[in-house]
Amino acid sequence: MSDPKHPKPNDQVFDLSDLILVDITPDHISRLSKLRDGYHVAVETIVTASSLALQRAALHPGEVQALAASWADVQRIDEVVPAVEKLLELLHETRLVRGHEIAMRLGEMVQQIRRRADRSPDGAEILAPFEKLLAYQSAPALKAVATREKARANEEAPSEPTG
Repeated sequence: MSDPKHPKPNDQVFDLSDLILVDITPDHISRLSKLRDGYHVAVETIVTASSLALQRAALHPGEVQALAASWADVQRIDEVVPAVEKLLELLHETRLVRGHEIAMRLGEMVQQIRRRADRSPDGAEILAPFEKLLAYQSAPALKAVATREKARANEEAPSEPTG
């Protein structure tokens, strides 16, 4: 694992406390100016210019420092984005795998509950506490049956002549 201040893809520990992150609305995003290709050179031209050149151009040193600070933030964000994107990918894939595991276990448990209820004289008492689980597990099959019945009803209904 690398340094949390400088994470690499597959790291799970990040320290981005040096960045002041901003949360804006999608509407606000659409109104922001966009950087074009080549902005690196443009920023470096200003940031590395001599104080005499900046003075001649009447550029205030505070403005240049603010530009340099924003530029440093962009560079820092560009450094950590690949690791953050990989972490997001890992989280998404892990959630999918865990969801699959949950679905498989629920299916096996429902089968066990139904087998036990079928073999027991008090099957209803076995099923009752798991009514919501059984409804959840049966929902796709019930939906498929309803869809087939609806399609069959549409086929059997006489079509009205157009005229």
